[in-house]
Amino acid sequence: MNAELDCIYELPVTASYLNQHSQLKPYAYQVLFEQMAERHLFKLNLNVDETTKYGLAWALISMSVEVVSPIEKSMMLYGNTWHSQRKGPYFRRELLFKDAAGQVIFKGTTHSVILDMEKRSVFRKREVPFAMHEPTELFVLDASPGFKMDAELAPVSERTVQASQIDCVGHVNNCRYGEFVYDVFTAEEQTKLNRLKRMDIHFLSELRVGDEFSIRKGYEDDRILFQGYNKTKGDVSFNIAMSFNE
Repeated sequence: MNAELDCIYELPVTASYLNQHSQLKPYAYQVLFEQMAERHLFKLNLNVDETTKYGLAWALISMSVEVVSPIEKSMMLYGNTWHSQRKGPYFRRELLFKDAAGQVIFKGTTHSVILDMEKRSVFRKREVPFAMHEPTELFVLDASPGFKMDAELAPVSERTVQASQIDCVGHVNNCRYGEFVYDVFTAEEQTKLNRLKRMDIHFLSELRVGDEFSIRKGYEDDRILFQGYNKTKGDVSFNIAMSFNE
C-alpha cells in the first residue's frame, strides 16, 4: 500500500468560496489545494515548521487545475495527494478531489522548489536534509512548471502589496494572486465560473510588502489571460491562464 495515496482528507467548501452566483471563485481552488497540501505535509513532517529548521521552505512554482464537475453549492470534498515526480529542482505533486459519492470534482498538479530562505534562492542539491517519500509516478493531467505568455495584454489595475498579504516565507502568498485577478473579472465573466475548464498559474518572481504592481489582462480563443507585473522590480511576478467551456 502507498502511504501517501491512502491518506484521505475532508475539505469543506464554505459559503465564502462562492460568489454571488453561487459559483466557486477561482482562488478557492488554490485555497483547497493549499489546505490539503499543508495538512499532508504536516502528517509527513515536511511542513514549514520542519523545513525552516534547515533554513528552507517550500515555494510553489506552478499550479494547474482541471474542473470535472462545477461546484455551485457548499459541500464536503474528499481529497488525496501524492509526490509524483522530481526533475532537477522541481518537485511535482498530484491532487485529487471527489464528492461523497466518489465522483471526481476537480484535479490538479503543482510544481514546487525548495527555497533557501537566507539567500532567497532555489536549493539545488540532490540530497535534501529531511526524509521524503519516493515519487509515485501516477499523473492526473498534463502540466509543466512554466509557459510563455505571448498574447497581447493591457493593464487593468494598479496595486500595492499590503502587509496582510505576506505569509510566513516573507512574500505574497500564492492564493492572493487568484484574488488579485478575480478582482478584474467583468460582471459578465463572474457569471461564467461554472464553465471554468482549466486554470494554470505560474509564479515567476516574489512580490514583497510595498511592491507596486499592475494586473494585465487579455483574451485568446477560449482563454482569459492575466499577468502580474512588478513595477518596483521591473519583472513579471506571475502568469495565469483560465480556459472556459462554450
